[in-house]
Parts: sequence; C-alpha cells; structure tokens
Amino acid sequence: MADHLAVLMAFSLPWSTTIFGVFTVLWLIALLTVIDAQQFRAQFRRPVYWLPVALFCLAALGMLWADATWAARIHAAGSMVKLLAIPLLMHQFERSGKGFTVFLAFLASSTVLLILSWLSWFEPRINLTPNKIPGVPVKNWITQGVEFVLCIFGSAALAIAMWRKQRRYAATAFALLGVAFLSNMALVASSRTALVSLPVLLLISTFRYMKWRDVLVLYLAIALTAAFTWFLAPNLRERIASIQQQYMLSQSQQTSVGLRLEYWTKSLKFIHNSPLGGHGTGSIRGLFEREAIGKTVTGDQIVANPHNQTLYFAIEWGVIGVILLYAMWITHFLMFTEMRWISWLGIIVVSQNVLGSLFNSHLSDYVEGWIYVMGVGVAGGMVSKLRKSDDALTGSNSGVPTGC
Repeated sequence: MADHLAVLMAFSLPWSTTIFGVFTVLWLIALLTVIDAQQFRAQFRRPVYWLPVALFCLAALGMLWADATWAARIHAAGSMVKLLAIPLLMHQFERSGKGFTVFLAFLASSTVLLILSWLSWFEPRINLTPNKIPGVPVKNWITQGVEFVLCIFGSAALAIAMWRKQRRYAATAFALLGVAFLSNMALVASSRTALVSLPVLLLISTFRYMKWRDVLVLYLAIALTAAFTWFLAPNLRERIASIQQQYMLSQSQQTSVGLRLEYWTKSLKFIHNSPLGGHGTGSIRGLFEREAIGKTVTGDQIVANPHNQTLYFAIEWGVIGVILLYAMWITHFLMFTEMRWISWLGIIVVSQNVLGSLFNSHLSDYVEGWIYVMGVGVAGGMVSKLRKSDDALTGSNSGVPTGC
C-alpha cells in the first residue's frame, strides 16, 4: 500500500497540491505501520539520511530567535517538513521493487501535462484554469520547466537503457518523447531558469555516463538542432533576449530581472547584519517590510522569498544553514556517482535543484521541493538496494559470507 501511494504521489504532483497532500498523509500512515524501526535508526549513521533531518531541526529551532509573527515562523518551518520524507523514502525503496514505477508515474503524468500544454497553446480556451498563459495549463512556467527538464533527461536515460536491451521500438518511443518535451520548452513555454540549466545538465550527464566519441557526435547533433530551433522558435529567442532587455530597463522601470537583483542586494545587507545564526525562521518578509519604511515601493518589492536558495538559508539561519544545505546537496550528489541509469536520474535531480536554486528557492517551494525529495529519496533507495545486491553477489562469489 505504501508503494502504491508513493506512485500516486508522483502522478499527482504536477497537477494538484491538495490531492498530493492527501496521498502523502496516507503514504506516511501506511509506511509507519510497516517500517522496521531498528533498521531505520541504524541508517542514520549515513549523512544522506541525517542531513535533511538536521536542516529541518535547524528550521524548527530558528523559530525561537525569529523577529516575526508565529504564523510566519510556522509557515517557513513547514516548508522544510518535506525534507523528513527523504530518509523515509530511501528506507522504503531500499526494500521495495516499485521505485521504477514511481518514476514512470511521474513521467506519465508529465506526458499528459505535455499533451495538454500543446493543446492549450493551439487553443487557449481549453485551459483548466482561467487566465492561464497559453501552453501552461496548471501551476506556472517555472514549475512546468522543472518538470519538463527532468522528463527530457529521464526519457533519454530510458531510451539508452532500452536500446542496450535491444528493445529498439521502446528506445525510439522514449527518445521521441524527450524531443517532444524539449520542443515544447522551445516553442510553447520557455522558463529562463530551465533554459539555463539545460546545457549544464547536459554536460554533467554526458561526460559522466558516455564515451567521449559519442559525446562529440551528440554535441554536434545538438548544436545543429539548436541552431535550427533558434530560427523556428520566436518564443525561445524572445525569452533569451528579454534577460538583457529587462536588465537595461531595470533602472527606469520594474522588471523581473531588476527585481531579482534588488532582492539579492537587500539580502546581502540582511546577511551582513546577522551572519552566523541568521534572523530566524520566517523573518524574510519582515526584513523587507522594515527596509521599505519611508520609501515608495510596490507589493512586488516586499517578499518572503529572495529567489535564491542560498540567500534564503543565509538570511534565516546564517552560515550554519548554508553549510548544512551544501553538505546535503554534496552528499546526495555523491550518492549517485556510480555507472547506473538510476544514478543518472539521481544526479540530474540533484543538479537541477542546485542550478534552479540560483534563481529561485526551489528547495523551499512546494512542488519543486517535493520533486527533489521524491527524486532523491526513491533513486537513493534504489541505488542502495542495487549496491547491496552487488555486494552480496561479490561476497558469495568470493567465498565471503553475504552478511559481512
């Protein structure tokens, strides 16, 4: 039951936070009834298990010294609760055989979203929610971009895996699905954050998991495809050009690029005032409000999120929070360095979260944060299970008892 509920969580995540929340509560109840408490506690010797818990504990303790309302403190600490699911998911899928199904459920759900995105682009009246941007039927284009980027690389990983198993038709289908996701980002709805992360993720994944000759051929094909797409995709050209345009206009009018620069500049000032332990959990909006006293500002200039995960942690929990954040990212990244297709998916999930967090607070956001939690938790459990199987096989072949 816990496995099936995890699959439903993955399928519902791109669509509804309410439905996802219901499945999450049911999953937690089901898992806690069958979890082996002794084995679970033993796993906390590993940093990949206890670092997410340490981050949540810091957020909870940070409420004590925050200069903010208790509602703001509880809300900010609540955004970190999802990190507690990482060790639970890893423990579950180290013993379960349904991890692959969870990833397939997310890919299938995102494929339905992809189809609806294309349809709403051609006919905006079919959007599920009124006043939505054509091509973005639910959520927003930043969230949709995160989901589609992961599906591009997930489809590529599955295509390679199927090809090596001589399943040519399945490999072709997954490759075409990846192209469909990429085409949607180029022609329909382009998230600047996602577009920036794509080439970096490509470098990380190809140099680690492909031979250099294959990499050169792949890069040549990608370069030709990108040049062809650039001339066919006015939406893509507009999104890229808007970065420089908005920066130039930021001195005279309010732009999204200008606002980010303003958030980051003020955030550095807040950090300087309390560098070690930060201002406490939930303090960000209050700091921006006090900074605006006596000045003419708009609502967009007073935020509870500086649109950068490092600055978010540094403001609220200082150097201590930043050290724990980067320690968690690094240990999770190193967990996926083996030459396995599931390690490829895991390394993409971690890298995408780190890159996206340069321009947004993805770990603190609901959907993007849960994508990281589920991706790392499920893939981490699968990798640990495969590693144990390999160790047991090696031990049996060498005459060493499998319990050693």
